[in-house]
Amino acid sequence: MRKFNKSTNIVLSVIICFVLIIGFLLSYVPMTFGSKTWVSLLGTVNISSDLAGGMYGEYDITTENPTETELVNSMAKVKEIFENDGYKNVNVYTVGKKKLRVEVGYPRGSKTYSEVYSELSIVSSGKFSLTSTNSSSESEDVVTVDGAKCVKEVKVFTNNQTNYISIVFNDYGKQQYEALCKATSTIYLNLGTYNQSISASNVSDYSAFTLSDQDYKNLTALQKRVIVGCMDIEVNSSTAIINTMSSSVGGLGKVSSAEESGFMTSSTLILTLAALAIVAVVGIAVFAIKFGLFAVVVAVSLLLNSYFFLVGVNLMPSVEIGSSSIFALILGMVFIYTYTFIFASKVKAEYEIGKSFSASLDSAYKKTFAVSLISSLALFLASIILFAFSFGQISSAVVVFAICAFLAILTNTLVIPFFVKIGISYNKIGLKLFMLKKRAIGFESEETNTENDVKESK
Repeated sequence: MRKFNKSTNIVLSVIICFVLIIGFLLSYVPMTFGSKTWVSLLGTVNISSDLAGGMYGEYDITTENPTETELVNSMAKVKEIFENDGYKNVNVYTVGKKKLRVEVGYPRGSKTYSEVYSELSIVSSGKFSLTSTNSSSESEDVVTVDGAKCVKEVKVFTNNQTNYISIVFNDYGKQQYEALCKATSTIYLNLGTYNQSISASNVSDYSAFTLSDQDYKNLTALQKRVIVGCMDIEVNSSTAIINTMSSSVGGLGKVSSAEESGFMTSSTLILTLAALAIVAVVGIAVFAIKFGLFAVVVAVSLLLNSYFFLVGVNLMPSVEIGSSSIFALILGMVFIYTYTFIFASKVKAEYEIGKSFSASLDSAYKKTFAVSLISSLALFLASIILFAFSFGQISSAVVVFAICAFLAILTNTLVIPFFVKIGISYNKIGLKLFMLKKRAIGFESEETNTENDVKESK
């Protein structure tokens, strides 16, 4: 490796310090400038409800032997309803294909617990259908329009200052709706515990079932209930459990008031810094014992990687940091450590067999670079492939690991070599960087030993 001259080395060192300080402020420190507020990159990261605490709803799935596609589609539909209403920290999953669980983290801003409870109650509203009778009789003259099979779209619109909800049918639904209207003069809307009787005498368009705000008080709530009631799977509304949910990691994210906002910043800060601190402390301790000042290079590299990681997460607003994502983050950081450990060990091994320090660096870098790059690329590509077959929290974890794998590539190819070159350019600090004993010939001068270093590295 060619060393920097003295003036270049000083300038680069100052720039690095400046970048580290500015990066730390932008990444981790909320700041206010007059009426403007910068909540930090960390403060804008979405934290999953499996870490934040909040409320949950758990519903028994009554559909027999639901397929994986039916479960995934239904989960996506529930999550979409919450996200459209401004909830960014929602976790939806199934428990052994027997239960549907929806977790909502502590509400942000104007969201209250009563609103969260109402939203979770919508999920348990039951199956949507239109029938020719309000009786539970199974006689042959009962005509039923099954929402899960017949409904194409549910939308709310306004006409002449009156609000309407329109339940649009697919082709099969049109046929069923037409048969229903011909069989009865009164249509019964059934939605779990919600029932409504509507006159069918004036129906002329069988493509959509329409209700006005005179028929139903809260059309927006009804719209959500119909959408949930038309899921591929059906849940039992009578056995639904809705309750508060404490954090799964020692109470992080708890707030004193349901109206209080801003808890996400502190929760995410504690979680991310704790995860990085554990890896950093253990890793730096190992390197400090084994390789002295090289631990500083690792620490600076990890700090820069944390900045880049936060930028990457913010560029992907769908990513939520949950327990699986924290595990992926720690695993990714350990992977970055692995290369630095191998590289530092190789430098020491090359130096101990008699090579000059510069030649040891060149040789170690060339011998470890290919393996490191190939393994980092393989993990990065594997993460992308896995993302195509994942959903929910697993998708977020895969994205987090993909970002870490990409950062490993940058670290191995650019960051570590760059910092090492700066280190060896300070002459004697280069040897101390790896805690190597100075030989009788001393540290090689830049002018005298360049040619010998090249020969030795070969």
